[in-house]
Amino acid sequence: HGFHVTIFVLEADAASAQSQFLNSPGCDVNLIDVIGLPTPDISSLVEPSTHFAIKLLTMMRETIPTIRSKITEMQHKPTALIVDLFGLDALKLDGDQFNMLTYVFIASNARFLALIMYFPTLEKDVEEEHIIKKKPLALPGCEPVRFEDTLETFLDPSDEIYRVFVPFGLVYPTADGILVNTWDAIEPKTLKSFQDPTLLGRIARKPAYPIGPLSRPIDPSKTNHPVLD
Repeated sequence: HGFHVTIFVLEADAASAQSQFLNSPGCDVNLIDVIGLPTPDISSLVEPSTHFAIKLLTMMRETIPTIRSKITEMQHKPTALIVDLFGLDALKLDGDQFNMLTYVFIASNARFLALIMYFPTLEKDVEEEHIIKKKPLALPGCEPVRFEDTLETFLDPSDEIYRVFVPFGLVYPTADGILVNTWDAIEPKTLKSFQDPTLLGRIARKPAYPIGPLSRPIDPSKTNHPVLD
């Protein structure tokens, strides 16, 4: 569509990211910039035994000042900022300073989005019914979530990863919209719930845009198997 895209990645991954994007079919090299960010030292902020997801989150959080500086230096400031689950702290870069629209990209599906946004709003007794008594969790306008299908992150309220990631569900409505890797034909019920102000729309408060299906290209050399031939 003629958008000029700037991608911020940690320097350790910058070369790989640039090669991946520039070698994508239909990619216009004149419309994509890849900016490497110094990898922050987080050794004083986390323990060696800390869950890798929390380490990654801490690393991304520590890059926010650098991202702010890089955007400030850009001749043409971005009109929109898109972050993923680990980059939610970057939503603070919008507002008066840069006047950007902000979006959260969910690489998973709408059902995953429904769960992570609804879970932090649960009353304690409802949460215990699901976690302790292993009863299905009702999602507004959606099929219930079986205990067996619940993400490990949501199973232990005393765990650090629970305390860190579950509240993130309350951050999504601070963006201007949510981009979800799904499409209407495969998740019509869940997407409709996000549009209904009496169901999930009451929690999301911002539009959820289905932009899928998006998938990684598969290297044929890694999928050779006699059963699949």
